[in-house]
Amino acid sequence: MTAAPEATAPATAAPTAQMTAAPEATAPATAAPTSTVNQPTPLPTAQPPAPTPAPTAPATAEPTAEATPAPSWSGALSYQVQATYPHDTSAFTQGLLWFDGLVYESTGLRGQSVLRIVDLPTGRVLRETPGEPRHFGEGLALVNDQLIWLTWQAGTATVHHRETLEQTGTFAYSGEGWGLCHDGDRLVMSDGSNTLTFRHPETFEVLGSVPVTRSDASPVNRLNELECIGDDVWANVWLTDRIVVINPDTGAVIAEADMAGIISPHPELSDSNNVLNGIAYRPDTGTFLITGKRWPTVFEVRFE
Repeated sequence: MTAAPEATAPATAAPTAQMTAAPEATAPATAAPTSTVNQPTPLPTAQPPAPTPAPTAPATAEPTAEATPAPSWSGALSYQVQATYPHDTSAFTQGLLWFDGLVYESTGLRGQSVLRIVDLPTGRVLRETPGEPRHFGEGLALVNDQLIWLTWQAGTATVHHRETLEQTGTFAYSGEGWGLCHDGDRLVMSDGSNTLTFRHPETFEVLGSVPVTRSDASPVNRLNELECIGDDVWANVWLTDRIVVINPDTGAVIAEADMAGIISPHPELSDSNNVLNGIAYRPDTGTFLITGKRWPTVFEVRFE
């Protein structure tokens, strides 16, 4: 999730800080949010989006009212593009998730990091709040009605109300923050190494960790943006077009998807930082939203 060199090995010390009742003091924001968080306007009622069909892969399934069970994954995964949507090319995407018909996205770069709610079909930003100018925003997870937003090297995660994006608290941690997801019981966090760290969703206390390896025991380094789906953890591998599916109990990579060729020309041709980064699972359709840093497109895909 970063544009910086590879991260150092993850910290082993468990943080002791608890969520504060009030947010940290913030420096003056460099960019105004699109709406005032103290007096938020109601978000539009989410409707199932009407996707724009991709020229080479028309949609094959309609959204369902009930969440579809997450399937089991193994081996080399292929994918089919179901639809494409516009994406803000200034968004240095670090975290991506889908909830109740809306996209939640966190972006990075110091002085430019924002947390936003996005309308998928149009790419329109419905609500946005800036991070502190000194923070380099990173991964994002949803726990109940609270969004937890990591920072890269500040050792701080900020907590925000899901609807208003108003900051409601902070967590402190050691080491770097890259990716974050919530598996229903625990937070799963990456730090740029091959280690996943498990944390308590209410205290951010470290509950354990696991090294991630392939079947030949080789480590999978540079684990980046994460998505918890069923019993598995999906992870972007920074500086590659690959996504790995991890068994969090063992750390074993159980499936892998090569996303090379999903976008052409590749945005990293103009800037090497513009890499694949962003996985959001849609339980209503069983599809995935895939994008990258400063990419012009969000792809809705179905993996097989």
